[in-house]
Amino acid sequence: MSNDQIGRQLSSRLADSMRDALPLLQFLCNSKANDGGQSAEIWTGPFSALRDDILGFENSDSGSQRSIAIWEEDAESGDFVRSRKHIDLWRFCANVERINRKSDQKRIVFLGESVARGFFFSPLYGPALALERQLCSSGTPVEVVDLAQSNCGSWWLTEVARASCALNPDAFVVFAGNNWRAPPLSSASAEAFVNDGALLTEKDGLATLMERQRQRAGEIAEQTIKELSSIASKAGVPLIFVIPEINLADWASCPISALDVPMMSGPDTEAWVSSFTEAKQALDGGFYSDAERHILNAIKLDGGTSSASLELLARARLQQSNSKDASSTLRQSRDVVNETRVLPGIFSTVADTIRRVGSDVGATVVDLPRVFEEYYANEMPGRTQFLDYCHLNAEGIRVSMAATAKAVKQTLFAKHMELEKFVELAPSPSPEQEGWAHLLAGVHNAHWGQEEELCRYHFKRAVTCHPELKDSGVPQVFEAFRHAAPSVLISCFEELVKNPIASTYLMGYGLISRGLINEFDLLSAMAAEFPELEEHCPDPDFALGALSEIDLLHAHWSHLMDGNRWFRRGFKAAYEFVSVFPFVCSDRKELSIDMTCRIPGAREFGDVVVELNGTEIGRVSAQADWCSVQCMAEDTVVKDGLNKMVIRWPNVARIDLREQLRIDFEAGQKLDTRTHFGHLHDLRIALAA
Repeated sequence: MSNDQIGRQLSSRLADSMRDALPLLQFLCNSKANDGGQSAEIWTGPFSALRDDILGFENSDSGSQRSIAIWEEDAESGDFVRSRKHIDLWRFCANVERINRKSDQKRIVFLGESVARGFFFSPLYGPALALERQLCSSGTPVEVVDLAQSNCGSWWLTEVARASCALNPDAFVVFAGNNWRAPPLSSASAEAFVNDGALLTEKDGLATLMERQRQRAGEIAEQTIKELSSIASKAGVPLIFVIPEINLADWASCPISALDVPMMSGPDTEAWVSSFTEAKQALDGGFYSDAERHILNAIKLDGGTSSASLELLARARLQQSNSKDASSTLRQSRDVVNETRVLPGIFSTVADTIRRVGSDVGATVVDLPRVFEEYYANEMPGRTQFLDYCHLNAEGIRVSMAATAKAVKQTLFAKHMELEKFVELAPSPSPEQEGWAHLLAGVHNAHWGQEEELCRYHFKRAVTCHPELKDSGVPQVFEAFRHAAPSVLISCFEELVKNPIASTYLMGYGLISRGLINEFDLLSAMAAEFPELEEHCPDPDFALGALSEIDLLHAHWSHLMDGNRWFRRGFKAAYEFVSVFPFVCSDRKELSIDMTCRIPGAREFGDVVVELNGTEIGRVSAQADWCSVQCMAEDTVVKDGLNKMVIRWPNVARIDLREQLRIDFEAGQKLDTRTHFGHLHDLRIALAA
């Protein structure tokens, strides 16, 4: 497409967007081609505050002292010493004060992301430590310099690799790929911007956009691998690449409370909801082939762009003992591109690119998906190897580093040893370290909307590994997360973070402010596993009774996976058919519920039903315009303690809202491609007068 054609298309659409023309004009003035990830699109979401520190590395004066990530060269000794000016990044890196000058031993530079960092075990145990011990115990003494850094993007990875040549390595080991994502659509080139806007209105257009984003991720992967190969080649040392694996069996990318239904035409949306609902009912009833047939209809409508439909299909196939197709479907689900889903995990496109390009450039490739498949006899990867979506547990670390050690020994020393022998030589974390890793994994899984059974599994494993946690870490975590005040202000927090693993997670990654998100899932899972915690109120500072009224649209009652967190607007969108709002009452009293709602794009009226603890307490006939209703709940329906209010949204005929989505996108607004089944402007519960 020529520049003139692009200009005419943009000009013709500008009139529709004059109200928001300034953002569009700003985009056109600043537009540039996608640079394959070399710009400062390093981190997004909660970690974007670290961007300035990273840019400080990039823009440092060429005449300044040499640095490798957070370590700077000491002019007198030649060692690299951890710099206090980058203290905010310390918790994302190895807890190493000084990297000494190279000795007579072979030196391996170990690079990667949070999986390589040993997330949940850091700073006391991790892959680099395991790799060094395995190689040394096998008769090939080496030094492994751990430069892995959590939340490390592809650009920063290559910069650290380039700088680490100052350490005179004998080999590079790169364990990465989970964070290799394409920049947001809004940062694409002008030509892609025009085409993307048009695709938003077409059937299966979103599927095309997602595939384009995955291709861009593949291009970033190819460029990164070639750059790393060039760095290793100039240093005259081998490059060993470790392809990460992901948790397929136990991780739900799209919990039922946070559906990712793409925007479709009105009839397609209505048909999708019907097919999905029928599939879920059939699955719950044990009619697995019927469930598969219904959900395939939904996938045909959404074009494979919904993790919700793909994961439901995988569940139906698992129940029919079709684990191979189920595994493939779950991997497809994890490949769904969602710019509000910030969790890491390697795309299939990226893994395939590492295999292909790694071989082309002469790198040794350790293919963990295939290693796990062979070692575990085709068992679907899950809690046997993982603590969450992609971070390895102790066994996962031992097996993955055994495969890596095998490759290093062959590449660097021309010696062969069987994988199983390296697994036997692998060090394990202490019982206390493993217990804390599982305890924090339970917290993490609960925050990301995982099933209670999985959270309880990790809590149980925590006290099995280290029984002392039941009387120390467990009640401390429960106390820290049940209050409205930030956890750092709770008296137990100081004791809690005395443990280095807990400190690194809670201060570096965990949401330590209780008021930020809804913690009921976490607290309920902990209380279910440890009944002695039930005597403590899960929300003492916002209990109805102590307060005369609560606002359920406040962030305190919002889940971490709630897509509304990514958008500034005057209402809460319901991405699910059933919206759930837990709250606490200090006494059984009559309640009044005030709600203002609408059904976006509705062409007809439908009943919005309000339930409390399984009992219907009211309904309102709603459509596209705002409407209000007040419901009363008798004291016999109210529970002393945790209550659950549910809003059921109707499946009604809707207009096609994709044209408005295109207009908003071309006006520079953040893209929300998911269907809203309802909007809430007000939702308050009060003690009845």
